[in-house]
Amino acid sequence: MSKMDLKKVFICGGTGFLGYYSALEFIKQGVKVGVMALPGEGILNADFWPKEIEVHEGFLFNFKKMNRDLTDKEKAMNATFDEKVKMFEGYDALVYAVGPDDRVHSPAGSTGYEYFYEKLVTEVADTFEAAKKAGVKKAVLLNSYFAYFDRAGIKKSAKSDKYVIEPAKDPNKPGYLAERHPYIKVRVEQSAKMIEVGGGVANGGMDVVVLELPYIFGNMPKRTPLWKEVFLDRFAKMPAVMFPKGGTNMIHVDGIAEAVVAATYYGEHGDRLPVGNEDRKYEYMINKMMEDIGATKRYMGVPTWMATMGGKMVASGLKKTNQDSGLNYHYLMKDIQSRDLYMQDAALETRKKLHYDEFGYTGGGSLDDGIYKTVMACYPHRFDENGKLIEKWQGVNPIKQETAENNKFVNKK
Repeated sequence: MSKMDLKKVFICGGTGFLGYYSALEFIKQGVKVGVMALPGEGILNADFWPKEIEVHEGFLFNFKKMNRDLTDKEKAMNATFDEKVKMFEGYDALVYAVGPDDRVHSPAGSTGYEYFYEKLVTEVADTFEAAKKAGVKKAVLLNSYFAYFDRAGIKKSAKSDKYVIEPAKDPNKPGYLAERHPYIKVRVEQSAKMIEVGGGVANGGMDVVVLELPYIFGNMPKRTPLWKEVFLDRFAKMPAVMFPKGGTNMIHVDGIAEAVVAATYYGEHGDRLPVGNEDRKYEYMINKMMEDIGATKRYMGVPTWMATMGGKMVASGLKKTNQDSGLNYHYLMKDIQSRDLYMQDAALETRKKLHYDEFGYTGGGSLDDGIYKTVMACYPHRFDENGKLIEKWQGVNPIKQETAENNKFVNKK
């Protein structure tokens, strides 16, 4: 495919982690960037925010306030379909970097499938339709690497207890993982739906390229990484970090920005491209995190059967609160966390397809640097102005929900 003539790109989620770094990389390439920000979002006045970015304030979806009616001002902030069309006019491309994390639980009374489908398919399709009507020629959708593994056909061997990979016949149809996990099913359906909505420039529509992303590390100024709430806080009371024995692909956030820019220039309609860098065990990731913040606790591998029991306990707790999860806790540890979800070779093929060498891209910063910056943003009070661990925190394990405001230093040396 020839290189797209790209002058202006609109990033949905441009003030978020992935969107922000993608915006910075587009600016480096001389591309003008537009984003939509929540009304009064403080980040826009921060010193680090690029002032050349065109900002549209409002709500990309129908904003609903719990326990009270919306004010007239809030109602006016909801972007209608026609308002989105007008907002996208004049842009060559759209990057969509919005959506709940797979570790988020659904609101009470909503199934995991219902919740994620609304957020990742219904709301997104409306935006893609608006972009197509506005004349946008290409859209890059940030999806999950779970869709890649579902498409790869991971399933239990008929001859043993091992899991094997068999290529799926139809990438638009959910596979083994999607059958069990609502979030993965929705991600597969999201890709298929947005490619269908786009239709392709050759057919008078919009090209849609899907990027399938793994574990991502790095930090964004003035933001606490989600890693703290959904991961690190949960292990604060444990003497060791008990976790399954699997592994995954990991990448520095800079690598995501590279992929987004390269895909916007060179991605073809219907592409589903796995993006990643290094295949690593969870043991490496966890121990690196603990070492970087000065903690003494370390990774302790948990057998699959024991991890599964823990997962079922979480599922039971969610049932009591009438909530649901995107990843089925009855099967999560066996299907995913205890497996090596590796795709380094596939990610290298993506780099070739998207002409990384032309841009001088290498897949992003080092993984060690990304993890260090992640935990530094989770526990900023443990580091000095130069990003070095303060001596008094060496050998100190974090307390539950430790923050700069509530930390209770206890020298355990």
